[in-house]
Amino acid sequence: MILRRVFAVAVLLIPAAAEAQDGNRGSWGPPTVDYRADMVFTDDRGRSRTARLYYTAQRQRLEFKSGKEIVAMVYDRPAGRAFQLLLSGRSWRPVEATAPQFNFGLSDPESRREKLADETMAGRPVAKYRVASETVTGDRFNGLAWATKQRIVVRMAGTVMRGSKTQPLTLELKNLKIGPVDPTLFAVPAGYRKLPPLKK
Repeated sequence: MILRRVFAVAVLLIPAAAEAQDGNRGSWGPPTVDYRADMVFTDDRGRSRTARLYYTAQRQRLEFKSGKEIVAMVYDRPAGRAFQLLLSGRSWRPVEATAPQFNFGLSDPESRREKLADETMAGRPVAKYRVASETVTGDRFNGLAWATKQRIVVRMAGTVMRGSKTQPLTLELKNLKIGPVDPTLFAVPAGYRKLPPLKK
């Protein structure tokens, strides 16, 4: 199932959005504020997966359930590293990871986007765009995206194409809270046992 594979690959999400100019190229990029939110991914059969995202410009953390384990993936840009926390097992391991692109390349200047309207979503003013983008790994997204003025994508709805496989997919942020994020969330807790590195 594409949803499961996409979710597994995108263990680190940096949502990106835009203030479109000239209908396409513009100041698209990462969010301009720190925040936390629940990310809900839903496929065309109504199956959903949820993860908790903690976002700052330099570091991101994504928590999700994998079997009986609660996993947190942390990406530290200044340190150029990523690591996985196994919270139930109180252990951690380094992870080989490049800059996350779970937004399907929407922040890439070469992505296509067209502003359609100004709307309100969950009480927040947002801009609605038609978008088409591609990740460095070749996953392609076509559909719609809604972004706040702080360039947070609060919803994506469209089609994900991976190779010859295509699947409708919706991504929505719930319980969005804008503001400072506890810096200890991006560190390995004291007493955690180190495991061998997790390869890509």
